[in-house]
Amino acid sequence: MIFFKINTFFNILKFFLVSIFFLNIALAQEENLDENTGQLSINQTFPIAVVDMQRIVGQSLAAVKVREFIENKKEEFGAELNKEEQELKSIQEDLASQRSIMPPDEFTELEGSFRKRVEALQKMVAERNQLLEQMLSQSVQVIQLEAIKIITEIGKEKGLALTLDTSSVVIAANSINISSSVIELLNINLPEVDMSAIMSK
Repeated sequence: MIFFKINTFFNILKFFLVSIFFLNIALAQEENLDENTGQLSINQTFPIAVVDMQRIVGQSLAAVKVREFIENKKEEFGAELNKEEQELKSIQEDLASQRSIMPPDEFTELEGSFRKRVEALQKMVAERNQLLEQMLSQSVQVIQLEAIKIITEIGKEKGLALTLDTSSVVIAANSINISSSVIELLNINLPEVDMSAIMSK
């Protein structure tokens, strides 16, 4: 129990030390912000920057077009599934009305066919949902890879020693956040994702 408390204490202490470390770096970087140009002046002692990858991917032109494509596909698939559902509903009503007057063997055969169509529809729904999820996931990967290339190039240009995602940073000054620059270049380099190539995979 004593060991557990000591271990917990050191974990908490380590967390605060790391927080203070990044705060000092962020403040040092902010002090290097050129008052006249408003541009980031790289800290030569330990050049560091942060990016908000979620924002970069979500706000890019390519991501907006991907979302529009996915929504259109959802509507297309929805119309197709709705048509099949209406046909099945009609068949079900016919079966219910003919149950008492139709020979048992014939009714059983028709009921079996109906169940197979229901199962096929359920399978189709699952496949469509899986397809949409795969298209979205693969599209995001394409955007992320291009964003990483851009971040790497910015890092080389500015001589950065480290670039972190804001999700893994406790405190960071706005002056070292290069997300906006990444988005601007991403919109130029990758204005849209080739969805036909994604669908063909």
